[in-house]
Amino acid sequence: MIYLDNAATTKPFSDAYENALKFSSDEYFNPSALYKCGLKVKDELSNARKSILRSFPEGYDLIFTSGGSEADNSAVFSSARRGNAVTTLGEHSAIYESFKEINRRGVETRFAPLKQNGQVDVCALLELIDENTSFVSVVHVNNETGALNDINEIAKAVKLKNKNVIFHSDGVQAFCKINYKISSAIDMYSVSAHKINAFKGTGALIKKSKLNFSPLIFGGGQEGGARSGTENVFGILAFKTATELHNTKLAETVEKFNLLKKTFIDNLNSNFFKIISDSNCAPHIISVSAVGLRGEVLQHMLEDYEVIVGTGSACSSKSPHSRILKNCGYSGKVLDGVLRISFSSETTLEEVKFAVEKLNFCAEKLNGIMNRR
Repeated sequence: MIYLDNAATTKPFSDAYENALKFSSDEYFNPSALYKCGLKVKDELSNARKSILRSFPEGYDLIFTSGGSEADNSAVFSSARRGNAVTTLGEHSAIYESFKEINRRGVETRFAPLKQNGQVDVCALLELIDENTSFVSVVHVNNETGALNDINEIAKAVKLKNKNVIFHSDGVQAFCKINYKISSAIDMYSVSAHKINAFKGTGALIKKSKLNFSPLIFGGGQEGGARSGTENVFGILAFKTATELHNTKLAETVEKFNLLKKTFIDNLNSNFFKIISDSNCAPHIISVSAVGLRGEVLQHMLEDYEVIVGTGSACSSKSPHSRILKNCGYSGKVLDGVLRISFSSETTLEEVKFAVEKLNFCAEKLNGIMNRR
């Protein structure tokens, strides 16, 4: 099978599984327990926290969560409590739906428009910031088009307009996939384990150490009181290993992604496909449209050749069309034909060449069928 839907989830690294396995078998103890076995597991969690935080500047803490959605929700509901909050029309549903909820709770919400590739219109975003803005969230890499927002520069510009704004970014599709270091202008940043070859059910919110934070989940006071609930030790230790493995070869991986994207686009039949993800998009996600055809039909046709691609965000798969691509200005036949191809560090050039060959063949075949009707 050739799996090219890595923006939805990734295959876990075998090392991530093997290094964490003992924490579900032999060393299964509760890290909040005060006996030696529990304290040993607590030390392992502390080491994992320190290891993942090496990807970020000094002065940040890490709160382990159940995934990127919880991290996003924690950021929004902790900080967007007064005045107005600003985000973009290209956010993952974990931010978009959270903004709809805080609006119901009395916080005015403002949404900045997008460019055709899914990047935020920065000038329009800045026009929404005023003295009453308490919170701003801008996605780092768009999960459908791969559009790359320069969050360091955006955060800096936002704080020039209002220095008291808390700035958050959903970094789920960027972390361990692009060469980028967040600046001190970023207050909070969300990441997810299953997007980087670890396991579902684990993520983290990276936050400035001095930032006031209100928990989303209350109970036993784990994570320094920031997130109650017994920690997912297995998931966290696998997350640690996956992060370390990615960081040892990140430059090489990015170079590989660029080659894979170029190969895919160069070989895609322009008679049938419109490319949505341009050169300002991260190289591991490509959104295209088989204009006039049905993306879902092509997706299932490719399955016959054991090629797996997406049709957009897995979190919006019940919707007939992508909310984000609608907000990019696309409509009708373009939205019908959308496919998303996304790579992992394990994807090979031969797999991409085979996949695009079969995609072209399926589009030509489907087009012939449609024309005969």
